[in-house]
Amino acid sequence: MFYNECDMVYLDFNASTPVDGQVLKSMLPYFSGNFANPSSVQHGPGNIAASGIELARSQCSKAVGARSVEVIFTSGATEAINLGIRGILSSLQPRKRILVNPTEHKAVLEAVDLGATSSGMIVEEIPIHRDGRINHLAFAKMLGSDVALIAVMQANNETGVINDVKTLANMSHSCGAIFFSDLTQTVGKIEADFGALDLDLAAFSSHKIYGPKGAGALLVRKSLLKKLVPLIVGGGHENGYRSGTANVPAIVGFGEACKIAQRQLVDDAKKMSELIGQFLELVNSSKIGDVEINGMDAPRLPNTVNIRFVGADANAIMSAMPEVCVSSGSACQSAVPSPSHVLTAMSSDRVAASESIRFSFGRQTTESDVSFAVQKIFESVSYVRQVSGFFAEIA
Repeated sequence: MFYNECDMVYLDFNASTPVDGQVLKSMLPYFSGNFANPSSVQHGPGNIAASGIELARSQCSKAVGARSVEVIFTSGATEAINLGIRGILSSLQPRKRILVNPTEHKAVLEAVDLGATSSGMIVEEIPIHRDGRINHLAFAKMLGSDVALIAVMQANNETGVINDVKTLANMSHSCGAIFFSDLTQTVGKIEADFGALDLDLAAFSSHKIYGPKGAGALLVRKSLLKKLVPLIVGGGHENGYRSGTANVPAIVGFGEACKIAQRQLVDDAKKMSELIGQFLELVNSSKIGDVEINGMDAPRLPNTVNIRFVGADANAIMSAMPEVCVSSGSACQSAVPSPSHVLTAMSSDRVAASESIRFSFGRQTTESDVSFAVQKIFESVSYVRQVSGFFAEIA
């Protein structure tokens, strides 16, 4: 995808995606003609807006294998994560332990810490393998009747590594714990079925699936809804779980994006997998040399690969190739001048983490984008290594 028709390739689709044309078309009426407040159900225009939200709720629920009643709309995945984690903990006492995957998005890690502090619980990190997957044997030993909540994402946003959350959820339920999973990176890329995975709570976002920013959803198992305590009050919107006038255009677009994602899941995954394969073949044949794939031995998202270029600082590489839009970690952490917490949790090697870059492809990515990017990567890595004296050090 040549960004804005200039010589710049966008390979950062895990950070955000462009709004699909059909999604935009579905949203436009709700900015003008269907502008009414969806809470004003006493008149026709209000009902039209409310109907748009309910259609979106149905579309979102079908895309992720949930019931409509289990979908709570929020401003995005971060709010959904906070509502799900912090909103359920007070109902889980006297249990006192929270188990969390150390490679979770910062929104999960910080929501867990804040929720634990306010509810008097303790947080324990679940051991992981070097490829980023949960260590099931170690996890089993941590389970007990005092565990309140367990948080493990289905797929990591930086490495694409996929966890077997269905098995982990079943293990969690054996001791009566609630299982939360961040589905933000899996919806639209692999099967992310809330019911089939046996999840209790889950979150995902619109702008990761070619929908608009400003919309997300928390999925809550129907039997748990009465235990959820809202974080935002004052109006009783979203059945009392999230007050505030709904962002109708964004929610309508979110629903349409979910419908399209469900329809195109298989084709999108096939295309992404083929492009990633071509990308890695070109990287390996380009004589860049000394590259390592983070999480190589684990199943990964079809659109994502995280590569370490040994001896070349990731930020320096990206500065040397401004024509290629990529990232060295989560977009939400890009301003933090420290190595990825995900990669350091996997290997405890801060140098390796500081030399790693995430490449994430999307529907608009082409074979031309791939070849252009690899050429720029080769030039940039070679330059950074030369400047840093890497080849002299290994000679």
